[in-house]
Amino acid sequence: MVYGKLMVHLTDVFKDEQHRKDWQFWSQDETDDEAIIRRVVRDSWELQLKYRSCGQTVLYPLSLHLGLGTRESVVAMTTLTGGFGGNEICCALVGGIAALGLEFGRVDFTEEGGPRSRGHSSFTLAQARLRELMERFAERTAGLIRCGDLCDAHFGKRLAPVDRIDPMQVERIRSGEVFSMWSTYAAELCALTAEITCEIILRWRRQRGIVTPLMGFPWYNRTWELQQLTESMKPES
Repeated sequence: MVYGKLMVHLTDVFKDEQHRKDWQFWSQDETDDEAIIRRVVRDSWELQLKYRSCGQTVLYPLSLHLGLGTRESVVAMTTLTGGFGGNEICCALVGGIAALGLEFGRVDFTEEGGPRSRGHSSFTLAQARLRELMERFAERTAGLIRCGDLCDAHFGKRLAPVDRIDPMQVERIRSGEVFSMWSTYAAELCALTAEITCEIILRWRRQRGIVTPLMGFPWYNRTWELQQLTESMKPES
């Protein structure tokens, strides 16, 4: 858990000293990279609690603070969420994988090297970073990467995919309780994935002398950010 405890209620996000530290613009106790990672973790965690859709709430702050992709990249994550019905890979992890693809991915299909031929290429670089992300994620989750397995281990009962024969689980769907339960735990997984992914990207940039500004976009502000997130999740009229 990123903050050492599980946040059960949304009000917990706004009330303590940790939240005030998270929202400070800059501190003498941290480097620029650490400040960027803090912001990415903070935003991923809070956006998941507020808006849900784990694939989007991981990719969005990474896109915002690291200058990755476009609005369409975040929109594309709409269908990549919730472990594909709880049956497959954690979609918080999928959001991180998508960010790595935007940073390291292949643009030129004719590029020499893997997977077309022997040797290194942007494809093999992206695959190496993907393996690092998945290994580091699994180290923090007891080796689990599937949504259903993660929920099973956390809640002590398989809540994903939903057992529609179990009256209690059916009632949780009707009341919306199950989605709140999922999202509370998913916020921790989103923050974890965003933290690892951001560190991988910033480390690679730093090694190559690429500077990532504290404000990835010169027009960044919180009002604009929330407006963009709302619009990206709003269905077309």
